[in-house]
Amino acid sequence: SPEQVPVEYGGLSKGGQVFGDKDGVTQIIIKPNCKETVEFAVTEACNLTWEVRVVGWEVSCGAEFVPNAKDGYTVIIQKIRKVGPTEETIISNSFKSNEPGKVVLTLHNSSSKKKRLLYRLKSIP
Repeated sequence: SPEQVPVEYGGLSKGGQVFGDKDGVTQIIIKPNCKETVEFAVTEACNLTWEVRVVGWEVSCGAEFVPNAKDGYTVIIQKIRKVGPTEETIISNSFKSNEPGKVVLTLHNSSSKKKRLLYRLKSIP
């Protein structure tokens, strides 16, 4: 499984990091020329940490926090930027939330080939 395979061989295991082998990995396929969003629900004030790896890079990636409160405002965690194959192999980030809402990752595959997305997250109160 991807959580046990070292990073240099296409997995998510970096050793000594926030995530361990027991933290599950979710896989989805991003179709060619499509946008995919992944939402992480935040039910209480916590620190949310995630790792994302796209097999067959060259995608655009961004993250934002959308609060549940009607008078709340969206917080951009990471601006959408293109990530090429020579850059980071794993995108990891964290966000400290003081209110309920959701973290939305947006990935855009502008190529003509499908990409495989592996991600995992951990919430620390």
